[in-house]
Amino acid sequence: MFLDKGNILSDFNHLFNTEASCQISLYSHPGMGKTRLIQELSKSRKTLYFKASALSFEDNIRMLKTLCIRQLHDEFQQAKKLTDILKLLAKYSVQEPFLVVFDDFPHLAAGNRRISTSISSFFNRIGTDANLFLVLCKPASVYEKECAKESHTFLLRPFHFFEMRVLYPEMSVEEQILLYSITGGVPAYLQYFNSKLSIQDNIYHLFFQENGAFYRLVPARTREYYSASSVMRSILLSMGQENKKLQEICDYTGLTPSAASSLLLSLSSHNLAERMVPVTEEQSSRRAVYFISDSVFRFWYTYVLPYQSEIEAGQGETVFNTLVLPSLDGYTKSTFETICKEFLLLTDEMNNAPFPMKNVGKWWGQHPTKKRTEFISIAAYDNNKILLGSCFWTDEWIDIDALYNLQKHASLFPDMEKWYYLFSKSDFVSGFEVISGSHVHVFSLEQMCSISDKFYFSFANL
Repeated sequence: MFLDKGNILSDFNHLFNTEASCQISLYSHPGMGKTRLIQELSKSRKTLYFKASALSFEDNIRMLKTLCIRQLHDEFQQAKKLTDILKLLAKYSVQEPFLVVFDDFPHLAAGNRRISTSISSFFNRIGTDANLFLVLCKPASVYEKECAKESHTFLLRPFHFFEMRVLYPEMSVEEQILLYSITGGVPAYLQYFNSKLSIQDNIYHLFFQENGAFYRLVPARTREYYSASSVMRSILLSMGQENKKLQEICDYTGLTPSAASSLLLSLSSHNLAERMVPVTEEQSSRRAVYFISDSVFRFWYTYVLPYQSEIEAGQGETVFNTLVLPSLDGYTKSTFETICKEFLLLTDEMNNAPFPMKNVGKWWGQHPTKKRTEFISIAAYDNNKILLGSCFWTDEWIDIDALYNLQKHASLFPDMEKWYYLFSKSDFVSGFEVISGSHVHVFSLEQMCSISDKFYFSFANL
């Protein structure tokens, strides 16, 4: 089954049906499903796919030219420059819309800094009779830097939980959440899980055996990205499952704040770490915390690296059964908070949110009178409106005291209109919302899944 996460395929099809010709940038980290998406884009369309290599610009152009000769026509023999090739491709698109994909575009651009400008200039001059669609595949690490300068951009993200669960209808919701905790919804990670085994057995075989795919993948990727892999591993180990302040990371690793910040930025460029600030503050806030954003890496540095000696000694099964398995329910608690945030974004997409969910995350800060740090596990903010939320990963029903505890934070935001959202793995006592008023909403896990299933039903049947 193909699931159109983020509606990218639908949006692309809209461009294909409404634009005469256009240039499109597709940004993605490794493993996000780019190849599968391109396959879906290519269905029933005349397509030329070119994968650039780590060669000189001239060698890549020669390879592109040879591909065009092989798949299209000898007419490309006369092409000497990239613009010559694009002109001939545009000619071939007059009779029938033509999709051209340049995968690993940075390899092509590495030897020619003006290539992006040349391509944009070409599309500004292209004739109205052409129907040429050029997709440039780029790394997600440059998305923020480049997207503002481009007309048509798409960023491939992991599956959200409510998207991912559509792919695994045979699992219980608790199993789906555990799977999401480990993989983060990354398609490449999901493919490692054997449907014939339980989630727990999969975790054991993948992480706690010497030949386990994830046991080997994490250190291999760290070495691949960084020559100073021991320093990077130390930074990742210092974070583990928790959010950490920069100073806490420095205290653990012995790095200076400047050095740690630079290395964390490098980790972020590879989608391994992320910087988070309270939702009401600018990104430059000094209250920032850092966390491991890759779910497989986060699990590995929380549970695998500390017990590597035992795993290498053949005691991985004992480690998993006695130290890891009993704590997995607690490990999924933070994942439940992530799922609740994703549900808020879904309500925004469904036009059911109280205000635009542009800033969704957490809030923490100093209480003005109690002189202590307050934490709010879910918060959303827009202008003078704020949503405060609490998550309850428990099998017990939630009563009105939960709301009262959340409303104690109201004084921290005196000039804002406030909404209160409560989320629970189980359910709430009868009449909770009726008692509480229109600015209070409660959702059980079952309700969230039911609402999302109706929303994604149409995409699952594409």
